[in-house]
Amino acid sequence: MFRFKGVSVKIKDSVHDFISLTDNKELWEEVLNTSERNAVLIAGAAFDTQLERLLKKFLVQGASTSNKIAESSVFASKINLCYSLGLLSEDERHDLNLLRDIRNAFAHNIFDCDFNNSQVDAAIKNLVFPRKANPTPDKVDLRVCFNIGMIILDVFLKERLNVIQPIQELKSMKFVNK
Repeated sequence: MFRFKGVSVKIKDSVHDFISLTDNKELWEEVLNTSERNAVLIAGAAFDTQLERLLKKFLVQGASTSNKIAESSVFASKINLCYSLGLLSEDERHDLNLLRDIRNAFAHNIFDCDFNNSQVDAAIKNLVFPRKANPTPDKVDLRVCFNIGMIILDVFLKERLNVIQPIQELKSMKFVNK
């Protein structure tokens, strides 16, 4: 549990307990109603967790290496691995990488970092999904644009998690002596 501005938020430790960012009312309220930094860091952590769940569900079940790969990979590696395995579309990969860039800007700039920071502003305006939802993102508040992007990504990744099937372990080949 952590406290932010007097609000207590429980975050379950198990990746299996986390469904999606927008399905977790407390986390989603944090994204919507607290600082931009807090919104970005929570969204980044939530999508990192969703990608881990995708990998765990897709990779060979019961293989110790599958869990190690999913759990030990950093956010960028999870994005690239999920894309390479066909678990993410190009647009999803693009927007997740922009979220990673935005998250890194907030994490590494203690001062003078908000949605009006030139690097963050440009990244938010380059998110694919908000532009598809609203072709004139320059006329939309950056916070609204960010939230729209996170909602769309969240819906797509949650649905993907519901439909993917694990890959099957290859069985050893049997050789026949003639």
